[in-house]
Amino acid sequence: MKSPLAVLAAALLSLGAAPAAAQVPGQVPGQVSADYAVSFLGLPIGRGTMVSTSDGRTYRTTLEARVTGMAAIFAGGSGTATSVGQIRGNGPVPSSFTVEIRSGGKVETMRMAMAGGNVTGVTRDPDKPPHPRATPVLPEHLRGVLDPLSAGIFVAGGTGPVAGAAACQRRTPVYGGRERFDLIYSFVETRQVEIGGYRGEAAVCRVRFEPIAGYRPDRNDIRNARQRSAEVILVPVRGTRNLLPAKITLATGYGTGIALATRLALDPGPPTARRASAD
Repeated sequence: MKSPLAVLAAALLSLGAAPAAAQVPGQVPGQVSADYAVSFLGLPIGRGTMVSTSDGRTYRTTLEARVTGMAAIFAGGSGTATSVGQIRGNGPVPSSFTVEIRSGGKVETMRMAMAGGNVTGVTRDPDKPPHPRATPVLPEHLRGVLDPLSAGIFVAGGTGPVAGAAACQRRTPVYGGRERFDLIYSFVETRQVEIGGYRGEAAVCRVRFEPIAGYRPDRNDIRNARQRSAEVILVPVRGTRNLLPAKITLATGYGTGIALATRLALDPGPPTARRASAD
């Protein structure tokens, strides 16, 4: 899927930028949401909307993305990704991940079943075989992993500042249905930001991409990705130790891509109460 839609999906998914906000047990359940604008070389190429709901034990996150701007003239399209799972301890345990891509009158789907942190099955339509030069994805690569949306659940451990170092210190194993990779986060600083209606402290993380399996070793973009790092700005969800990505900046050999929140709804008040007040 080499198109602006692929670039958009990579910006929102491949770097863990698909932001989920499952609640840690004992905290108030509810819903958070965000809108994102994606640009490349300063030109708009897409928009995305995320909605994540939790009852304190389970979570469901949906991301809808679409190509916009000049990119839509050359290759329009839209996509939807959904992750469902449970929260155990301070982390997600996904049970399913689905993706549907719509482009050029065609629909491409992928469904992945998971249990206990392990992938139990993947179905694709159409079922395209992997590239013959791609490194094989072995059974051990499918154990102890997260789907790309669940990989965007950030919980600051400990009792220190939510927007401090604890927000970034982690290495996340990710499998997206074909390719297995790790995202390695390190803390840069706590920064005052004003993004998407939020004003306050944010944790700034550096993210390094480490391919594991399912990739062609001769691909220049993969080699370049290993040599570069992205920056992710995380803002706290009110009343929790969870955070959402507010901005992702990725420098490539062709230019800089940015996914920026244009709206952040960070108060996870119970959906029922919110509906009642709206009525």
